[in-house]
Amino acid sequence: MAYNPPAFKNEITLQLSRNESSCPIEDLPGELGDQAGLVPRYPDHRAVQQAIGDWIGVDGDRIVVTAGGDDAIDRIMRASITSDRSNVVCHAPSFEMFAVYAKNYCGTLVETNWESGDFPVEEFCSRIDDTTAVAVVVSPNNPTGGTISTEDITKIAQVAAKHDVRLLVDNAYVEFADEDPTAELAKITNVSMVRTFSKAWGLAGLRIGYLIASDAAYATEIRDTSGPFPVSCLSLETARRGIEQCLPAMQQSVDTVKALRAVFEAVVSDCGLSSVPSGGNFLLVSFEDAKIDSDIAWQRLGEAGIGVRKFPGSELLKNQLRITIPTNVTDYLQLATGFCSALEVDPEIAKMALLSSGSSIADVPVGEVVEFESGSRVADSNRTTKETKIDIELELDGTGKIEISTGIGFMDHMLTALAFHSGMDLKLICDGDLHIDDHHTAEDCALALGSAIDAALGPRKGIKRFGYAYAPLDEALARTVIDLSGRPWPEVHLDLEREMVGTWACENITHFFQSLAMTLKCSLHVDVIRGDNDHHKAEAAFKSLAKALGQALTRTAGEVPSTKGVL
Repeated sequence: MAYNPPAFKNEITLQLSRNESSCPIEDLPGELGDQAGLVPRYPDHRAVQQAIGDWIGVDGDRIVVTAGGDDAIDRIMRASITSDRSNVVCHAPSFEMFAVYAKNYCGTLVETNWESGDFPVEEFCSRIDDTTAVAVVVSPNNPTGGTISTEDITKIAQVAAKHDVRLLVDNAYVEFADEDPTAELAKITNVSMVRTFSKAWGLAGLRIGYLIASDAAYATEIRDTSGPFPVSCLSLETARRGIEQCLPAMQQSVDTVKALRAVFEAVVSDCGLSSVPSGGNFLLVSFEDAKIDSDIAWQRLGEAGIGVRKFPGSELLKNQLRITIPTNVTDYLQLATGFCSALEVDPEIAKMALLSSGSSIADVPVGEVVEFESGSRVADSNRTTKETKIDIELELDGTGKIEISTGIGFMDHMLTALAFHSGMDLKLICDGDLHIDDHHTAEDCALALGSAIDAALGPRKGIKRFGYAYAPLDEALARTVIDLSGRPWPEVHLDLEREMVGTWACENITHFFQSLAMTLKCSLHVDVIRGDNDHHKAEAAFKSLAKALGQALTRTAGEVPSTKGVL
């Protein structure tokens, strides 16, 4: 038996079958660039071993750095299975490689069914005896996402200890769970834990994982079961730098996945299907109550370029799909709308689930937007919250009519420049809670403006769609590239150094661009290439956005500018 997931027949543009994550290390190519000097030398794992130990709070001597988490599992099977002790006590379904590695070393899986709900701890413990080589639990479990409480794991460890059996806890997805048992389990003398940089860190291709061994002597034993240099120097150094420099970015990525997991779980429920409550970066979705079975859904998603995981030949996973949760809103929308379409359900469910989630990732309220007569690219927006009241009148094909009043002088100046240089007429009046700060006013104005432009565009027929522009202001130079794709993605790098420009906080200038991209549903890349004065840098950014937006909005004689036929 080998690890051999089903192959896709279609071109997959959104790969959600492998539980991979995007890497939160912001400049990975840059991080790798100066590692060239490491390549001629054999790797030394000790620095990353100590970094991992310091990060998770255990002695570095207990850390075994491995070629992915599955390498640690392989080594433990190799070290544990003997002719007298050949049984591997596990649960099913579970990570497929346990069966592969047990078979490689003439072991036998002794399984307890655990498809959903509470872990069957008593039944599992009853299978541990003097023929057991090693006991294994996976929490969060792959492929179901179910979690096992620390109390139950402790109980299993106690039973295992009576039979001189070690317990291996596979924690590959622990960063995505609500409970991290590492500190408690690290105190138990017969418990070791497998973790990885493949999931939360998004470094699957570098093949780096680690074992938190029960003690230093066992770590040495497992370390000695491999060749001398199992992990490359580039993988080791990237992991070390990630721990040193990018822990907040990793946590932010994890938080996004957890929020989107809850949103997609709601979509699944709204479509009339069920899923196992998950502590991983994925959902296991059952098609038992669907109009179509999982094979048809898998095929339809594949035809839409979305790759998810099915399990042919598995009775326990029959008619179910494991779907990795994306790490950003754009990919979530592709997944969720594609999922709804596969089930012949209104794709608006996907968008409404995001907007109604209450999560910070969905902080993109659209207000009430009304389109005017056909042919005119005009929109009105009157949006009132407890924090702001915003009135917008917008015409994309303007004649120079601009009226801006937000209570933030520099923001008025920038919105005037945006309207003038993009060629639109814009009236934007905002009464916001500036007695608190400028955040709500800046954010809500951007969201309302993006919604108004989106409404004025309608189905986005007959536009250029793409735009790019450079704009200077004295020593500052900015570049904007925009795609009115219908998929929100902001990449905004203004390099502002001051706290404020006038009465507008520099962090909220960046946030304005980000919020605008969400409701305008565009891919927006804004970069200040150089500059010294923050006023100049911000103004150059707004003017480059204006010129790029004006170009993208330009009318053409064509239909929707997309090979898909819709934006």
